[in-house]
Amino acid sequence: MMERTMMLKESTPLHTDRTDRVKPLPFEPNHLDGLSVGLLESHYENNYSGTVKRLNRIRAELSQLHWSETPTFVINGLKREELMAANSALLHELYFDSLGGNGELRPGGLSVGFGRDFGGFECWRNEFVALAKALGGGPGWALCSWSSREHRLINHWAADHTYLLGATTPLLALDMYEHAYHLDYGADASAYIAAFMRNIDWEKVNAHYTTAVERDAAPWAIVNTDVMDAESPFLILDVRRAGAFEAAPNLIAGAVWQDPERVEEWAASLPHSRPVVVYCVYGHEVGQSTTAILRSKGIDAKYLAGGIEAWKAAELPVQPK
Repeated sequence: MMERTMMLKESTPLHTDRTDRVKPLPFEPNHLDGLSVGLLESHYENNYSGTVKRLNRIRAELSQLHWSETPTFVINGLKREELMAANSALLHELYFDSLGGNGELRPGGLSVGFGRDFGGFECWRNEFVALAKALGGGPGWALCSWSSREHRLINHWAADHTYLLGATTPLLALDMYEHAYHLDYGADASAYIAAFMRNIDWEKVNAHYTTAVERDAAPWAIVNTDVMDAESPFLILDVRRAGAFEAAPNLIAGAVWQDPERVEEWAASLPHSRPVVVYCVYGHEVGQSTTAILRSKGIDAKYLAGGIEAWKAAELPVQPK
C-alpha cells in the first residue's frame, strides 16, 4: 500500500466530486410485466449504481498516478478495470432505457431496418432471442447495434463488459448475467428473455437508431434548392417505406419509388455516372441509411434534408403517383 501511495502525484488533490452520476430509472418498476420490483431494484442499486461508483473510484485513482514512475502492471490493471466499469455502466443505462414499453414495434425507420437487414422484425427477433439464450448460464450481453462500417443493423454478443464490436453503436442491450434474472427466474433464462422482449420500449430504441444513423449520414445531406438548381440533374429516388408510399397521393416530380427494404437488390441497377438523391418522409433514418448503403457501393448518393414534407412546404413540384 505504501508503494502505491508513493506513486501518486503529491501536488494533485484527490477528486471527491465524481460520484452520484447514476441516472434514475426511466420507468416505474411496478409497471413491468414479468420483471419484479425486487429484481429491478436489486439490479439497479447493486449492479448498475455500484458500477458507476466503482468507475468513479477507479478514475479518481488514475488521476493521481505518476505515469512515468508507476509500474506497467498497475496501469494495466487499473485501465482494464476502468474499461470494464465504463462499459458496464453504459450498457446498464441502455438496458434500463430499453424497458418500460409494451414490446410492440410500430412501422417506421427501425421496422424498415429490420426488414432490410434481417428479412423482417420476426426474423430479427428470432435471431436476437436465440443469441440471448445461447448466453444463458454464462456472463455476457446480447446487443443489437448499428454498424457504421457495414451500414446495417447487427446482432452480436459482448462478454465481460469489454468485447464490443468495433465501429458500432449499441441500440438495444439485454443483460444476460445471472444478476439480471436469478431472483425472479432462477436458472430459467428463457423465461427472463421472454419477459424482457415483452417490455421493450421500441420508441426509445428507434430514437437511438435515428441518432446513430443521422450522425453517420450528416455529410451527405442536400437541401431542395440544390436539387432544383443543379446543372447536372439528379436521379431522384423516393425511398419512403412501402406503407407510407402507398398512403401518399403524390411524389416529387420525376422521382421513382424504390423499396428501402430491398435496397441490396435494386442498387445494382443504378448508374455510377449520375448523382442520386433519395428522400423519405422527413429526411430521417430511412433516407439516411439508404444513402449510406448506396455510397458504400460507389454511388454518389445524397439524401434530401427534410424529406418530401420539406419539399412540399417549399411549394416545389410534385406529381400524382
